[in-house]
Amino acid sequence: MVYFAFGETMIDSESAEILRQNAQKLKEDPQLVVTLVGHTDNLGSAAYNLAVADKRIEAVSDRLRSLGVPRSQIRRLPVGSEQSSKQACDSEACRRTMRRVELVYERR
Repeated sequence: MVYFAFGETMIDSESAEILRQNAQKLKEDPQLVVTLVGHTDNLGSAAYNLAVADKRIEAVSDRLRSLGVPRSQIRRLPVGSEQSSKQACDSEACRRTMRRVELVYERR
């Protein structure tokens, strides 16, 4: 998983290393496909959160592609806060765990 700061779409150095490792995994096995599932915290409107989730997915996808992963191995699924907000989450620590892009693998 790749985590983001509030309202941010920038990938930090820790996340960059996670993505480098995932890119290597994908390049070594062309039968793997990763779905990037974008989540946000439960603050903001549904439309805003969906847009932020999509921008975070784009940042992760762009990084994977810059590391040599073919577009055909990457799928996108922005969910915003719709699924994330089912958690009771009223602290910053909890919200921080909601602001993420999950990398979900499957075989073709």
